[in-house]
Amino acid sequence: MIGQTVSHYRILKKLGEGGMGAVYLAEDTHLGRRVAVKFPTSTKDEHQFRARFLREARAASALNHPNIATIYDYGETDDHHPFIVMELVEGKSLSDLLDEGHVTMGRAVSIIEDVARALGEAHAHGIIHRDIKPANIVINERGQVKVLDFGLAKQLNVEHSHSTDPNARTLLATRTQSGVVVGTPLYLSPEQARGVPVDSRSDLFALGAVLYECIAGKPAFSGAGAGIVEIAANVIHVNPSPPSSFNPRVPPELDQVTLKALAKKPEERYQTADELIAGLDEAKAALRESDLGHARTQRIQLARETDHHSALATLSDLLKRPRLSVRVVIAALLAVGLIAWVVVRSLRAVPHQPTAVAARWYETGTNALRDGAYYQASKALEQAISSDENFALAHARLAEAWMELDYMDMAKDELLRASSLAQDNTGLSQLDAVYLRAITSAVRRDFPAAIKSYSEIARQIPDQAHVYVDLGRAYENNDQTKEAIESYLEATKRDSHYATAFLRAGILYGRQLELASAKSAFDKAEELYQAMGNVEGRAEVFFQRGALSIGLSKMAEARDELQQALDMARATGNQPQQIKTMLQLVYVFQSGNDSVQAEKLATDAVSLAQSNGMENLTARGLVDLGTVFFLRGNYPEAEKYFQQALDFAQRYKARRNEARARLMFGNLRIAQGNTDQGVGYVEQALAFYQQAGFRRETSRALTLLARANRQKGDYDAALGAFQQLFDLAGQIDDPTQKALSQEGIGSVLVRQEKYTEALTHFQQSYAINKELNNQRAVGNSLSDLGNVLWQLGRYPEARAKLDEASTIANQPGGDKSLLADIQLANAEMALSERRFPEAKTQAEQALASAGTQPTPTAIELKRVLGLAQVFSNAKHEGRLSCEEAVKMATQAGDPWLLSRTRLALAAALLEDNDAPDALTNALQAQESFARAGQQDSEWRAWLLAARASRRAGDELKAREYAAHAADSLANLQQKWGDDSYNSYLARPDVQFFRKQLTGEFAMSNGT
Repeated sequence: MIGQTVSHYRILKKLGEGGMGAVYLAEDTHLGRRVAVKFPTSTKDEHQFRARFLREARAASALNHPNIATIYDYGETDDHHPFIVMELVEGKSLSDLLDEGHVTMGRAVSIIEDVARALGEAHAHGIIHRDIKPANIVINERGQVKVLDFGLAKQLNVEHSHSTDPNARTLLATRTQSGVVVGTPLYLSPEQARGVPVDSRSDLFALGAVLYECIAGKPAFSGAGAGIVEIAANVIHVNPSPPSSFNPRVPPELDQVTLKALAKKPEERYQTADELIAGLDEAKAALRESDLGHARTQRIQLARETDHHSALATLSDLLKRPRLSVRVVIAALLAVGLIAWVVVRSLRAVPHQPTAVAARWYETGTNALRDGAYYQASKALEQAISSDENFALAHARLAEAWMELDYMDMAKDELLRASSLAQDNTGLSQLDAVYLRAITSAVRRDFPAAIKSYSEIARQIPDQAHVYVDLGRAYENNDQTKEAIESYLEATKRDSHYATAFLRAGILYGRQLELASAKSAFDKAEELYQAMGNVEGRAEVFFQRGALSIGLSKMAEARDELQQALDMARATGNQPQQIKTMLQLVYVFQSGNDSVQAEKLATDAVSLAQSNGMENLTARGLVDLGTVFFLRGNYPEAEKYFQQALDFAQRYKARRNEARARLMFGNLRIAQGNTDQGVGYVEQALAFYQQAGFRRETSRALTLLARANRQKGDYDAALGAFQQLFDLAGQIDDPTQKALSQEGIGSVLVRQEKYTEALTHFQQSYAINKELNNQRAVGNSLSDLGNVLWQLGRYPEARAKLDEASTIANQPGGDKSLLADIQLANAEMALSERRFPEAKTQAEQALASAGTQPTPTAIELKRVLGLAQVFSNAKHEGRLSCEEAVKMATQAGDPWLLSRTRLALAAALLEDNDAPDALTNALQAQESFARAGQQDSEWRAWLLAARASRRAGDELKAREYAAHAADSLANLQQKWGDDSYNSYLARPDVQFFRKQLTGEFAMSNGT
């Protein structure tokens, strides 16, 4: 295999071989990264083996978890041998570490917890590992735990069960009706040993066996010279002794967790990985107490030995001397006691005092964290640690910086170091211990716990302003905006020259759209930074002002403010500040339709980030660069940059940026009409955001997921996602998201032709946006309202709303997509009023500026144009336009658009004297309308089918279809209510169609 190329993977060398197959190091020639390629050992039943392997590999490839070795690809060689391409995990297996004796009990429990988290993710996707063992658990060079071989454990070969290595061999028994027994003997569950069906609890048993070996120092079910059969018998029948029997330092709580995981009956074990993790968390607390107690015992014993030796020597000397009084003896004893007390005190842990240099760097880094300058913070804190490796809080604060920079693996490593240092003999002061708890909670995104700890610190040192900034950041991260502002203001009361507190208050005032307060806070922060000569601080103020202006759709102001921020960042050489400002300007230029400048800025930002080793900003910049091309309609270039961003984020374990890239990939696929694949990408991003507690990002993912389901025609799922978005907006008190969710719900109801309900939600969205004074959002709400009102026949109100929206859209730097939606609504309204030349002109003008991409608006405009042409006596041209609209809707993969364009094509075909094709398209559209409950469109589809049938000479079918049309029309009254129904009936087009129904077919529909 060495030197061969399989698909686009060049095989470099063999990494290993075992019962499950061979693993090779390979290079992905497309992406230039190194991967592991596994060729599993085949079975005699080759065909079923391949099919099963690829099916399971496909399922496993959906797993996305930091503790699971990622499956990148899978396929077959030219000679039909399957392979799987995995993340290359470089490090040592748990098996190797156990052999070397390098696993402490605390580390073992942490490793088992990480494996349990990986199993929990897999089990949630219906995937059972079946072969959990130390050899399949690898700790990489960063200390991160990775579980290998998900989706492959079923593919084991009976022919390899004779292997003599108990950690590598796999027990496979005779076939039963439920399949093949799978698993490694020492970690086999009783169900596997019996060959009966297994579920996720079998994995938890195996993990319990691994835990047992880690803490007891020996496997749970082995004996001297035990073979496969003996081990299997032990697994089924023998209850192992508690691990503490072999290692007395194992606390009872950890014994209990281990033995419960190893219960013979599945129902007596932990039922989920989360339950096991909870048990381990409780055991860890006991383990820490045990370790502290052990260390304390050792110190006291040493003190006693020293004391005892000194006391005996002193007493011996005294008693040898003649004629000593009792008073002298008592005094000597008291002296001995005092010496012993001093010795014991000297042996107790003394809180570590960092060096002066380390303390200065720590203060610099911590202040940078509070300012949001995370790169600067990381560099300063690295300097602090370089000066004093035992500075626990510096490690913890560095973990916080890494977390903010999206380097979660590195953050975890630093937290482990901080925790380890806090537990050893250097110790922490009482206050520092609370700080460590607070920082640890923040890194783990347990913000309520962080708030609790920082509140405790504030009670202990109430006069320190920086404590209230720390507390405010915890509130802010927990989306408690009001409490965060109060905390920042409290900091300004303690120190009226604390610029950071004013800056952060200004940011939050801006998010709440309390603009006067935001301006005042920003002005004060800038004044203070200027007085200090802090140019970087001033640049941050301008950056945040620019970000606020973007949110308010004031792009001209945003451009000026961000340009000032960029100039200052360049003057000070602050590259991270430069890059993030450039990326904000990308959005500004893109919104102003200056995609050339947007592309240049994004490219420069990526280049600057990459050349300076800023992986986080590189990945983010690549997403933004892809977005430029996406919005430009250049999908191939957008895909290229999104893929680069995804690969880059995965390579550097930047999970947040990986999710961001997946989200945009999903957006791209949905725009390309591949909605199912797009939903898959979005759901992966959403799962990460929800698990990690990123609620604002969760909102964005829910919005995209809802829109994708709306496009698929899964309206229940779309409404569910929009409702989730609304509930989440309430939790985080985000009025903007509330407005968006109401708008989304209304848009789904419009597709279901529930116009009166949709109107209510659009009105609520408009009210929120109006109160927020968000002009762009107000324009969208007005457009939505106008579009619903004309469909209910309320033309004057609709025109007023659309005219107001048009004023907003035509402002300098206005929204072109909003303008296109307004033009579409006006063209539709003209068509419904049977003003065909006007509808044709408006549709043509709108199409000229709508771009070449098959957006929903462009498809609808093409449909309206076709109908306007048909009824303006340009029948052939109208038919061609309608055919093109159907083609575009098919490519978009949107059943709602497809059914609407088919109905338009049916009308065009009938006017062009093609009754058979008109009938076919009308009935296809009717079926779709019926499934979606769209009775407004359905009755007109039935009417077209009736007219086409009569034109084709089938009078019986014509009258049947006409009767269906009458019934569907009558049902609208119950659906909408009398007022809306009557205004709808007043529409000129509805009157025209009703006249055809009641005149040509003499139908009475009760109206």
